[in-house]
Amino acid sequence: MTVVTVHDGAMASVTEAWIVERLQTLSVFANGTVEQFPGTNAPSGEKLVEEMLAHRRTYVAVLFESDRAIELQEGEQDYEPTYAIYIVVQNARPAAARKGDGRTPGTNLMRDLLRNALHNQEVNLSANGFWAGRAEFRGVTAVFQRADAFIMRAEVVVREAAAA
Repeated sequence: MTVVTVHDGAMASVTEAWIVERLQTLSVFANGTVEQFPGTNAPSGEKLVEEMLAHRRTYVAVLFESDRAIELQEGEQDYEPTYAIYIVVQNARPAAARKGDGRTPGTNLMRDLLRNALHNQEVNLSANGFWAGRAEFRGVTAVFQRADAFIMRAEVVVREAAAA
């Protein structure tokens, strides 16, 4: 498995690295690449899909996507950052990218494994005056479907609060 975890010390980067580390423990990704999304120069969604499908083995990219402030009493705020996990599975056998084929797991099984690895897990990380608490798996969405290739987006929210 190829694993890349590089970050700048930002809370979002530290949390991305935590997600990557959690996923690298899953045997389903043993022959693939799990990394913090390195970015792209793809000028369109179509070109981004082509770029992701260029990985011939299972590919997983983790990235911070958005943030939502949660108003507390006396003007304080907690935050709910959303992290996306893009999983790319390819298999030439009909429907096997989605359902697996006995040798290669499909995205349906990966969904279950992601949920088990990430939901209700204590992150317990801090950076730049914030503390990341419990992770909440919020489900998956199919973002690209073809008979031999499937891309899904999983969503994880990790509640952040000001560090004490």
